[in-house]
Amino acid sequence: MRGGHRSGNRNRGRGAFRGGRGGKNRNARDTRTEPWSNIPRENMFFESYYRRGIFMDEHEFEAMWKSMASDLPNSFRFTGTKSDALAVREIFKKRYIPNITSVTFDGEPVEPPRAVSAFPDELVWDMKTHKKVIRRFPPFAEFQKFLVAEAASGNISRQEVVSMIPPHFLDVKPGMVVLDMCAAPGSKSAQLAEMIHGDEEDRVKNAAANTPFDSEGGDYSDDGRSTGLLIANDTDYKRAGMLVHQVKRLNFPNLIVTQHDAAIFPSIELPSAPGQRRQFLKFDRILADVPCSGDGTARKNINVWQKWTPKDGLGLHNLQLRILFRGLQMLKKGGRLVYSTCSMNPVENEAVIASAIEACGGNSKVQLVECSDLLPGLIRRPGLNKWKVFDTSALSGGQDKKGHLFTSWEAFCTTKEKFAKEDPDRSFSPKMTEGVFPRSEAAEEERIPLERCMRVYPHLQDTGAFFIAVLEKKDDIKIAQIKSTHDVAAPTQSTQENSALPEALALKRKLEDADEDQSTKRSKTDDESEENIGMAMTEDDQNSELPASSVIDETPEPPVNGSTANKSADRVSAKTAPTNLQPSSQKQIEYFEYLPADDPIIADIFDFFGVDKRFPRDRFLVRNKDGLMLNKVYYTSELTKTVITMNKDRGMRFVHCGVIMFVSHKIKTPDQLKCPWRLQDEGIKILAPWASKRIIECTSKMTLYKLLVEMFPKLNQEGPHHLNEVGDQLQSLEPGCSFMKVEKSEGEDGFPFDMVFPLWRHPGSVNLMVDKEDRKATLLRLFNEKDPVIKNHVADKAAEKALKEKENKQDEGEKADETSHVEANGMEISEE
Repeated sequence: MRGGHRSGNRNRGRGAFRGGRGGKNRNARDTRTEPWSNIPRENMFFESYYRRGIFMDEHEFEAMWKSMASDLPNSFRFTGTKSDALAVREIFKKRYIPNITSVTFDGEPVEPPRAVSAFPDELVWDMKTHKKVIRRFPPFAEFQKFLVAEAASGNISRQEVVSMIPPHFLDVKPGMVVLDMCAAPGSKSAQLAEMIHGDEEDRVKNAAANTPFDSEGGDYSDDGRSTGLLIANDTDYKRAGMLVHQVKRLNFPNLIVTQHDAAIFPSIELPSAPGQRRQFLKFDRILADVPCSGDGTARKNINVWQKWTPKDGLGLHNLQLRILFRGLQMLKKGGRLVYSTCSMNPVENEAVIASAIEACGGNSKVQLVECSDLLPGLIRRPGLNKWKVFDTSALSGGQDKKGHLFTSWEAFCTTKEKFAKEDPDRSFSPKMTEGVFPRSEAAEEERIPLERCMRVYPHLQDTGAFFIAVLEKKDDIKIAQIKSTHDVAAPTQSTQENSALPEALALKRKLEDADEDQSTKRSKTDDESEENIGMAMTEDDQNSELPASSVIDETPEPPVNGSTANKSADRVSAKTAPTNLQPSSQKQIEYFEYLPADDPIIADIFDFFGVDKRFPRDRFLVRNKDGLMLNKVYYTSELTKTVITMNKDRGMRFVHCGVIMFVSHKIKTPDQLKCPWRLQDEGIKILAPWASKRIIECTSKMTLYKLLVEMFPKLNQEGPHHLNEVGDQLQSLEPGCSFMKVEKSEGEDGFPFDMVFPLWRHPGSVNLMVDKEDRKATLLRLFNEKDPVIKNHVADKAAEKALKEKENKQDEGEKADETSHVEANGMEISEE
């Protein structure tokens, strides 16, 4: 399968922050002992803000709020660009759905998993079954085992439904260059990778066979391979590792993982002609799924109910705006950027979009896209043009807190002046800026149509809440055009990434899309806790004068290495940063060294397997400083190679790229091997269409079953064997690795999709080079083997030998004891 065998995992639910200001331990474990079901899903200010903030009418709010207080269904997605994943979907529908449907609980039939109608082709499913039912009935345990196995194989992604929406609105085509700015832990990146990959597998097969193939729908000019590239980025070192774990299972050579602050993501240099101006990579598509307060995750994150505060959104507005600015700078003219959050707060959503468009020069430069034609089955609400902003005021020391709803910046300023006279000890949030408020009426051609944004609420299709806005860059953005009336510190040429850690690191979200574990805690954006606000909110609609505007000094192409530290107020001290963030001076250095196209070892490998000359020889890399073929050899796409080689010495933090293609095979007698390199399961499907030697055809299910349940079955050069058609083909083959191909076929003994496995021919045995967990997953998928026993002939033989040696030693020890006893007795008699 194209899919790999190590599942990534969306760790927790997303939306909170990693670290923050204040003296508390922001990464402390959740130590409460009461069950989640006993924790009340109530928060007066949380409810009051969304009830009275002009978001929806009272009737719809009641439906939404009732849904918010209920548990979120579990959901998963079949990876729709792979034929084997679609076949797995059919196995799921035919094998598991009927068994679950037959279950009854308390006299009522249990609702089985259902396809989510908002997504096409039955690729997205959810399930509302209560945990009590799942624990009680065996069909659910079998279904759970199936989900875990297929997630590890890359055919299924465990992901929240609303989290799957933003990539669809990017409208990615194969051949496009895409950036995921805040990617960890990677479920959206996996979707984007699948879109860039498209259906290249069938096209590559045709290209390798010199058969014409359809080139419509994307750029497949690289012999059927997609020419696109996905760069998945995250600012946090450990989260970038999670991201690698998630995307590696896709075995995607057109992928790079980086670790940078998204707000000052470095420019990526491309080759330029001598004497010409330096060229930098621009992106066709960018996803900015930014850090947010995460109040849309309340159905799976109980901390939202306990700790929600209006300062969450106010504290994040500037960071979100800076990330959006940088994304728009790196976008091609005519390119598309999707901005998304899992928050319902317009301060983090519509206010950020309006501020960005204004700062870039208005609708003539950046335009909101109408997307009603994409995902037409998705029930959504339009973006808001009017809203209220919630803030709290308090006396010094945090006493006597009051909540306030403001309809405009003028009303806030008037109220602040009023309290300054009547109650001078009372203070408001310093994060309140003009940019968080709705815009005043403007001429139609200048008005920003925020209604083109999309809001997904929990009650519409039983999901979490999400905000999505699709932006198209109509013209280049000049420095002089980036002006704003908002207090935003945008990155400048003097910004140095490796100085004091930026707010983007301190406020990095902690909760992710997966709902397996919801016990993580989130921290505040301000010094003080908002847990004990006891006063009712007031609405302040007075007016006052607008303050003078400020100019944002932003450079379209920030450097990778800066010279001086930015002293803006958005910086925080290193001691308040999370301890798991690794400074670049201490971070692990990753090496990516490409091999020359005429490397003799690669030439020998290609000759051994009969690889077509058209398959590129110059895209193989090793991951050591000296560029030596020590253990593993990786394969990447052409554009990936260009980006890595041009920027690896410019300070860019590359974390991962490449698919493992070959692994060194160590044996005691290397002289017996013509090619001491074995094909790796991760990359074999990329190379298989181009190979003409060492091809073994497996046509029987029984043969495949035997090779899966037995490791190292015997196979001599001559004589009988029990490996059927595979054994017949292998007997005349010299030792080394080979491709074992399985083609899709009909009938009871047929296979649901094409497969290819690395098969090693030893002098006296063979072995399918697939680990135990992957063997079990394949046995469950193809043969419904729930608890297979994998027999390892070599391990069994070694264990038997060790046991015999142990028994021999025991026998020798007993004989020695007897001899000593006889000798001792003889000595005793002699002495008497």
